[in-house]
Amino acid sequence: MRATHWRIEKDNDIMKVQLIRSVKEDTTEKTGIGYYADYLEDLLEDMGSEVETIPIDLGFKSGIGKALYEMIAQIVKMMKGRKDTQIVHVTADQWSLFLPFANGKRIVTFHHVVKRSEINTIFWGSVCRLSVMIARLFADEFIAISPLTKKEMVEYFNIPAEKITVAIHPPKSEMYRENVSKEKVVAFVGSLINRKNPDVAVKVFGEMLKKPEFLGYKLIMCGSGHCKEKIDDLISEMGLAGSVEIINNLSVEEIRMLYSKSRFLLNTSSFEGLGITTLEAQMCGTPVLYFEDAEMPPEVMVAAIPCRDVTDMVDKAAELIADSARMTEVIDFGMKYSTEFGKDYKEKLKYVYNKN
Repeated sequence: MRATHWRIEKDNDIMKVQLIRSVKEDTTEKTGIGYYADYLEDLLEDMGSEVETIPIDLGFKSGIGKALYEMIAQIVKMMKGRKDTQIVHVTADQWSLFLPFANGKRIVTFHHVVKRSEINTIFWGSVCRLSVMIARLFADEFIAISPLTKKEMVEYFNIPAEKITVAIHPPKSEMYRENVSKEKVVAFVGSLINRKNPDVAVKVFGEMLKKPEFLGYKLIMCGSGHCKEKIDDLISEMGLAGSVEIINNLSVEEIRMLYSKSRFLLNTSSFEGLGITTLEAQMCGTPVLYFEDAEMPPEVMVAAIPCRDVTDMVDKAAELIADSARMTEVIDFGMKYSTEFGKDYKEKLKYVYNKN
């Protein structure tokens, strides 16, 4: 029977947490999962915990041999620290592969349930299936980053609902409205992958340009991914080469500036586990447009503007451009809501760690 000495009732209680996470990302290429791992690591240290990070990289960018060597090294490191470890927290479900080598209370965070449309290699599909199986076998508790993610974890993976706690983390504190004027810019921020539907964002923008309200506007797409070539072709076909710019590797400061100067953020995703870009944009004073039939956590989309389809999204944007009072109201509500979002995460984390 496992020991139960992992309580963390006070911020200054010293406890050891092994954090199984992705390797630290460059500040210009930080993903939502990378941000979550950084946020959790900083939060635990602020709470007085001893944090031992176990960084994992399944990318094999440096070759299979080196990648396997690094993974074995991390497993050895994990096992060396097993004796006095009280909590093992896996920051994303794919790292659950390493749970069998861990000791202590085992917790896995799920960001979203990976759909088949996201799996574009046999290797990655195998990793996803195996990691879920191991998580179900070895995890004591689960954290879902939204009620929608919890619902899908139960439906798709048959994980008992009583083992899942919804704990929504806040967006980056570095996001706030810069003292700059709005420009004739519409933004898309996210990976250029199927579920984000970047092609739809381009089509929405193309329809915007047909309206006089959007004369001289530019679409700036911040992201990279396997759909990049497809998007380039679409931009060329629609004759938008001079009006659409695709960029990536922006620093936090540069993304904050992009949000702050943009009139709108187009969130064209078909589904999101959380959808942190919506909150980030709102923190910077930028209204967000999204499709009402998309699978989005309703908690995140409270201050965003639902749209039925491409035409409705264009019309909603035009209506806001024409109504400055309504635009101000939407911006103010979004800023207030997003800056308060996820403030109870620390208390939820304590609850999960203490739960028997």
